[in-house]
Amino acid sequence: MERTETRETARAGRRAADGARRVVLSCVLALVSVRGTVMVVPRAHAEAAPRATASAAVRARSGAMGVVDELGALRARVRAGATTAMAKSLSTVGDALHAIELKTQEDWNVEDVWVLFAWNWLIRRGREKAFRASERMKTLLVQNYREAQFEKSFLSWVKAPMRVIQALFVVSYVFDVGCSMIDMLSTEWDIPEYIKLGFDKGSYTFSLGIIVVMAIQQYGPKLLGRFLPSIREDASLQLVITRLTSAAVVVTTLMLTLSAFGIPAKVLFSFGGLGGLAFGLAAKDFISNLIGGLVLAVMRPFKVGEKIYLTGGGGKYRDSKEKDVSNYKVAEIGWYQTKLIPKDGKVTTIPNGYFLGANVINTSREPNEWLGPQLRIALTDFEGIEALTKELRTFLSQHPDVNSAYKAPEVALKKIEVDHLMVQVEMFMHGDAYYGEKKWKEKRQAILIDIVKIVKKHCPNSPALPTDRTYAMPASSSA
Repeated sequence: MERTETRETARAGRRAADGARRVVLSCVLALVSVRGTVMVVPRAHAEAAPRATASAAVRARSGAMGVVDELGALRARVRAGATTAMAKSLSTVGDALHAIELKTQEDWNVEDVWVLFAWNWLIRRGREKAFRASERMKTLLVQNYREAQFEKSFLSWVKAPMRVIQALFVVSYVFDVGCSMIDMLSTEWDIPEYIKLGFDKGSYTFSLGIIVVMAIQQYGPKLLGRFLPSIREDASLQLVITRLTSAAVVVTTLMLTLSAFGIPAKVLFSFGGLGGLAFGLAAKDFISNLIGGLVLAVMRPFKVGEKIYLTGGGGKYRDSKEKDVSNYKVAEIGWYQTKLIPKDGKVTTIPNGYFLGANVINTSREPNEWLGPQLRIALTDFEGIEALTKELRTFLSQHPDVNSAYKAPEVALKKIEVDHLMVQVEMFMHGDAYYGEKKWKEKRQAILIDIVKIVKKHCPNSPALPTDRTYAMPASSSA
């Protein structure tokens, strides 16, 4: 029995060991399989990542090339469209110019005189009637509309260009009718067609150039101020650009006009012999004034509205208290001449060539005003000079209307005369620009009154009046 139980116990132990071995082997196999799976997945991802990156790069490169191709195609379409539009525009302009040229080549007949009378009526009365009718219509359509002034309207300005066109019509009418009469009266000699065509082209070109110059002079500064904000407040620079543009248009007009009349354009730049000398002498002042106007526009020593002093004129122009110094306010700067207004309001016109040799002092650009009163102190008040000068110096240095930071006020005895002592006061006061309005004269008056009060305080017998008598100096108290 015991032996049998021992064998059964041994078999059970073997079966348990075999089972344990199977469990351990199963666990090992499971761990191996899991490890293999874990190692295989990253390896698969690592191998797939470059392929995905390469595919993405290929797709991105294809997309970029597609965008570049689309941009290239768009640029080609825009270029083609712009070229087509420009060609159509130029063709339209060319057709219009050709139609205008054909119209200008039509001859005037005798019965066309009604056009001259109608145009004259438009100049004299039609412009203003059209303006009044337009203002009445605006008054009906717009509430609280304030009627504009005719003198400041476009229809008022257009009178000068219409006068130019009227002169063109009259000249063309007389020429064409005169040529027709010559052709009817004479069968042996006819006026060549190229002369008629040249006259028409030349006269119309010259008239058009004059009108363009008028328009530039009138509206050039306004357009520059609107489209170029940097020079909106710089009226002088606007004037320079406007004048240079006008000069270019004038030269171009003259060249085209001469070319239309069959005259070489180089005639404008070739003046030789006695004729050139005579022309140069006759036009010397004219050219000098034009150059002076250009210099004023470029250098801008003054502008409209500023106050200037002219020195060195020797009293050539209307002067103020000094013989060779003139004080003016600039009213207008033209091509040929400049208008200045003195204190009495009488307009003085000066050729621009004068400024090429004149000294100009622009007081409007100086922010300070100099004041230098001279105090006549009686000889009997000589003992109060030191206290007077000291108090005046302190008073002016601390005065808010005196610009002591620019230059300290100076007060000192300047000289001794036979009937008085001269104390000189010099200071710089703030100008009107400092206050933003015209206050300098009022401030000057207040300071001068305060100076007189201080003089009376220390020198009761002053200011001294001029006299022919010579006073003896009183004996000092120490004597």
